[in-house]
Amino acid sequence: MGLKNFEDIYKDNYKAMFCVAKKMVFDGDAVQDILQDVFIYYFEKQKVKHEIRQPKNWLIRATINKCVDYSNQRKKSQALDMMDTLPMTEDTNEKLETEGMIRKALTDLKPKERILAVLYSEGFSYKEMAELTDIKFSSIGKMLSRTLVKLKERLKKQNCELY
Repeated sequence: MGLKNFEDIYKDNYKAMFCVAKKMVFDGDAVQDILQDVFIYYFEKQKVKHEIRQPKNWLIRATINKCVDYSNQRKKSQALDMMDTLPMTEDTNEKLETEGMIRKALTDLKPKERILAVLYSEGFSYKEMAELTDIKFSSIGKMLSRTLVKLKERLKKQNCELY
């Protein structure tokens, strides 16, 4: 694989990978590290002539796996940070409070549920979700529906209404 091809794949996929990782990890520095690791791994695979037929799916799946690993390691070592430090205004405070509630509700979900919720929020199709999660296509709709209901209930318990 040439450097030009790698650059194209990087440019075409970075934004989607970043959005997925940010919603799963909530830490900008960790997201950057995760994405760097995924791209290095991808580049090394290509150097040894390992054929990856669907780079986008491979990269998203690798990103998800790295995020799950990171979250599991972080939970074992320390409590999750719920909010970044920003100057506080009334609007900022309310927004941060809502984001914190969403983060808490997402982290309380099982890993596959969290992944489905994030992929859904990023506009992935059911087919893409099935490919990325190894969940049967016929089960995606039901599992996603249950996940969204569970997420809504958890947010409601925190007195957080999104609509």
